[in-house]
Amino acid sequence: MMKLNMYFIIFLFVGTFSINLHASNYNIGKRQVHLDFHTSEKLFEIGQNFSKDQFQEALKLGKIDAINIFAKCHHSWSYYPTKVGKMHPNLDFDLLGAQIEACHEIGVLAPLYYTFGWSHIDAIENKEWIARQENGKYMNSSQPYDLRAKDDTPKPSFQWFHMCVNTSYHDHIMKQIEEICQLYPVDGLWFDIYQVANPCYGKECKKLMKKQGYDVKNKQDVYKFQAESFKRHQSDLTRLIHSYHPNATIYFNGCTTLKRGAQNFKHKMYEYNTVQDLEDLPTTWGGYDKLPIQSKFFLAAGYPITAMSGKFHKAWGEFGGFKHPNALKYEAASMISWGANCNFGDQLHPNGEMDLETYRNIGFAYDYVKSIENFGIGGIPESKIALWRSFNQEHDEGITRMLLESQINFTIANIGDQELSKFELIIVPGVPCMSPEEADRVNNFVKKGGKLLVLGEGALDWNKQRLQLDIGATYIGPGAYDRDYLVVDKELGDGLVSTPFLFYKSATKVQPNDSSKILAHIREPYFSRTYGAFTSHQNTPYKLNNALHPGIIKNGNVIYIAHKLDEMYYKHGAYLHRDLFKNCLKSLNFKPMVEVDLPSTGRISLLHQKDKKRYVSHLLYASPITRGACEVIEDLPHLNNVKLIVDLPEKIKKATLIPSMEQLKMVKNNNQIEVIIPSFSCHCAVSFEYE
Repeated sequence: MMKLNMYFIIFLFVGTFSINLHASNYNIGKRQVHLDFHTSEKLFEIGQNFSKDQFQEALKLGKIDAINIFAKCHHSWSYYPTKVGKMHPNLDFDLLGAQIEACHEIGVLAPLYYTFGWSHIDAIENKEWIARQENGKYMNSSQPYDLRAKDDTPKPSFQWFHMCVNTSYHDHIMKQIEEICQLYPVDGLWFDIYQVANPCYGKECKKLMKKQGYDVKNKQDVYKFQAESFKRHQSDLTRLIHSYHPNATIYFNGCTTLKRGAQNFKHKMYEYNTVQDLEDLPTTWGGYDKLPIQSKFFLAAGYPITAMSGKFHKAWGEFGGFKHPNALKYEAASMISWGANCNFGDQLHPNGEMDLETYRNIGFAYDYVKSIENFGIGGIPESKIALWRSFNQEHDEGITRMLLESQINFTIANIGDQELSKFELIIVPGVPCMSPEEADRVNNFVKKGGKLLVLGEGALDWNKQRLQLDIGATYIGPGAYDRDYLVVDKELGDGLVSTPFLFYKSATKVQPNDSSKILAHIREPYFSRTYGAFTSHQNTPYKLNNALHPGIIKNGNVIYIAHKLDEMYYKHGAYLHRDLFKNCLKSLNFKPMVEVDLPSTGRISLLHQKDKKRYVSHLLYASPITRGACEVIEDLPHLNNVKLIVDLPEKIKKATLIPSMEQLKMVKNNNQIEVIIPSFSCHCAVSFEYE
């Protein structure tokens, strides 16, 4: 064991420095682990069982090529001898240095974790560093933090104070990061907990807001100020780190999440990240369908991405929790399918000994990843159908789930000012999500022959006063009832019931123009369910006559669904709503680039690897089930004789099944190519090489 052994590598920097995040080729591991080590001072003999050989054995067993290791944790403890921060009081050697040495000796990257947003001892000892809520109380991450609680009072999970970036806490961080950069060969720095959705109303922040002309009573002003404050902090850290280590990766966690997407994406909080780590724990954080939309957005925006999950049954900090190895394999294969590097979270035991069972399980998944990674990572999502992101979780994920369950591959339309004519069809979610200028772009897209599917209030302006998308109708107002029903005409009836079926919110009222065709009618309930008027257990039955406002209209290349179908599917998951959505796409005569007949839990992806002159279509299949509070994967059934049809712009010369590398017979029909996949379980891919 290395006792009090440190790296003392001092880098001299001369001249000016400017931030250019795309100037270097950053080295990013394909098969990563995030090694959590949030370790209380109440735990003793920290790192006593650390062994370089055992640590390396675990990394080799897990097929790991990069691992995030801890410089400083949420408890505020550092894991190296520091003159700026506080070394864990029960650690008697340079654990961080020993881990870096062990990694580099076997060619494994070792980015360093450093907490920002949650830092317990820093908060307790420097209360002026704690962020404040609007009511003046300390800001915390979950239930109110009781500073007067007795020592034996049970403590909620994930309960930490939030730290403020506009205090001298920022200066403290800068000093410690410079110390780390001077002491160690830094591969990267991974900063945690940046949440612009939780802005600070502390004394320093309010003073700065006033000085800079922001209205502290205006929520959007406060969000903007918080975002700019974070970005100043991120900019300072980036300049500092790259002055010592120009090729170090940098990532600020919390800036890419969809849950707080509206603010994160509005203010582009991810701009200083050299790679976008997309954190998700699908068993307890909302399922397996968050990664696809996030990966498609960031890859199309030109960023390398890493998908983050965990080895835990539930969530971070769960010692002794294990996913089934098949779940890890499926998750890893899906990460590659969506074009991402892989990362699984683990948590090191306080004694410093790696759990080899964990790394056997991860190795089982990563052994498969090694056979497919070159056919996924960095590929750009390719599709003629695009989603206009609203950055509203319920609406965006609702549409995503309907598309994924229908095996309809898609990409993202509203990234920068990309030309919309590259798409054949655009889907607009059921919430206002466009500026007038963006609406004009979409209307011009339709005028030039583009197809449009619009849901609910997605055609309205921000104030919900008028239609700004030309859907062939006039806006009347919101629905009058708590719920209503839909009756579809024959054109949309495939697989649906012919009787009125339920919608959990009423439709937006529009009056169709003479040129519009009604494809579905509304049946309103007799009354909304209230204390004054109710019947039976839940919703009121429907009237026997159609309402004056329609449920679905078609005007040329535009179909308008008056319901917020996306939000409803996210919340309720009724198959009739999903299949109605799919039928509307069919009615627009949309021709996809890839078609496959899989069960609803099957997933399809199409990536373009231009440098390798190939398209790769990935197929995934597992059956997640709910057990207790968790969505789990255990069984990986086989599928046989799966027909895959692609319609690609290049002349395809060869189709290869991945990972077996078997050449598949191609049957050509005009521009379409059909192949048969004899059998697969969990995942396979087909590489279509072109001339």
